[in-house]
Amino acid sequence: MNRFLRFFLDYGLVLAILVWAATVALMAYHLDESPWRWAFILLSLAGLGTIGVIFWIRKYVNKTAQTQRVGKVQ
Repeated sequence: MNRFLRFFLDYGLVLAILVWAATVALMAYHLDESPWRWAFILLSLAGLGTIGVIFWIRKYVNKTAQTQRVGKVQ
């Protein structure tokens, strides 16, 4: 159970955003000749960009924490 909880805390938000972006992209796909189509496509791409930013922040925080741990050891 602890392993599932850790996975959920690490990737739950990312999976929720991915499902949302896929749903919005699917709605954009079915909006033929609608002025809202491009807005939905941009929202979907913004969701994917948000996922990229989340991973970038996570990598930055992990790198900073590791640097601080190494500094305390020395």
